[in-house]
Amino acid sequence: MRHLFPLILICLLGLSGCSTLSYSVSEETLQKELMAAVEGYDRAQLKAGSPLALTLTSTELAVGPDGRDVVRLAVAGRVAINAFAANMPADVALSLEGTPYYDNDEGAIYLRRLSLLDSRVEAPWLPMDIAPVTDLVVRLVAQTLESVPVYRLDPDSMGWGWKERLASRAVTLDIEPGRLVLKPGL
Repeated sequence: MRHLFPLILICLLGLSGCSTLSYSVSEETLQKELMAAVEGYDRAQLKAGSPLALTLTSTELAVGPDGRDVVRLAVAGRVAINAFAANMPADVALSLEGTPYYDNDEGAIYLRRLSLLDSRVEAPWLPMDIAPVTDLVVRLVAQTLESVPVYRLDPDSMGWGWKERLASRAVTLDIEPGRLVLKPGL
């Protein structure tokens, strides 16, 4: 019994060492990953026959603005709805804010609970900005952004050892100004 206590203490100290390692993801990396993820998602949706196409031309991310635990996102691009043999494009510019969430099963960071801060929708087929159409376009873009990860964790490329990779099933996510910090934990 007395040999068991040191063994338990060594195991606990070894496991607590896993949580001291961290990996941060910068705003620039998140922007690149989001653009690529939306592009891949759009291609998959079009292959599946979706009538909606979303192309982002620019993204700007701010992690932890004003010391808050949110990600502010400004996106601009084009949404096209292909229905009844017609292509109805709309240029969109949205400013959104959401909470980053780490999904342990997928090993990915998503933005959840996106709220609209500002929007501009310009559609050449509409003579003016009609609120229901604008709301629909905003909702479609927000749903797309919530369904694609802004970052996918790859413990092999992060310099984590076997203990960290084992613990990566329980990663915690901290928000710091300008970056998201991932820490393996138990």
